Amino acid sequence: MSAPTTLHKLNTVDGSGRINLGKTRAGTLYDVAYEPDGRVVLTPMVAIPEREAWLYKNLDAMALVDQGLSELGQGMKGVSIDLSQFPENEA
Repeated sequence: MSAPTTLHKLNTVDGSGRINLGKTRAGTLYDVAYEPDGRVVLTPMVAIPEREAWLYKNLDAMALVDQGLSELGQGMKGVSIDLSQFPENEA
């Protein structure tokens, strides 16, 4: 397996302040970081519903979900985990 390579491409900012990243990036959500040295760093992001954000903030609950997904992948089923201890909407 070869190491990933960085692709460099010169783009010009258009009259509306846009840079075209190509059709393969259309619809992608990015975090835009403006660095003090003038660099602009784009990081691809995903958005999740607010009502699900608590899970990503709660490591214990996420560990239970990961465990369940792992067990499901191994063909295990029928085991229930009580998630009532975790709030439905913890912001």
